[in-house]
Amino acid sequence: MKDIDRYVDEWTRTQLLIWKEKIERLKVVRSGKLHQSFSDSIAATETGTTITMKFARYGIYQALGVGRGYTHGNGGNLEILDPSYRSAHGLDRPRRAGPIPPLYDSYMTTGRQRQKRDWFSKKLYMSTMAMVEDLARITGEEGVNVICNALSDISNSIS
Repeated sequence: MKDIDRYVDEWTRTQLLIWKEKIERLKVVRSGKLHQSFSDSIAATETGTTITMKFARYGIYQALGVGRGYTHGNGGNLEILDPSYRSAHGLDRPRRAGPIPPLYDSYMTTGRQRQKRDWFSKKLYMSTMAMVEDLARITGEEGVNVICNALSDISNSIS
């Protein structure tokens, strides 16, 4: 069990590091708030271990390429993507984004449409599949050791 606990701790730390590196490579880092929001917790129970990783909600919006102007249930008709709509509303040129300072950070947009920057789901899926394989191997090795020790004890007691 020590091997599994150590593996889970290390896997969780590594996953958060992978995410941080990915958001840096995709230039999702503007204010650093998403980068700083990563945290984790590991809880062991009788039935298993639960890994919880948290980050700021807008990180998912960055990964999916959505945000202000995108609404749930619009059937895929996103007028904010229409070039004539973008031109008419000044969305096709650089402009200041966000609320008026000094209340919040303000920055300049590029004028380009939002794009998906998936720093999250592919990496998590690949890492989770690797973890499943590794934990199966570790558990199998521990099971073999238990059986070998039991057979050795039986053999010693017979002798």
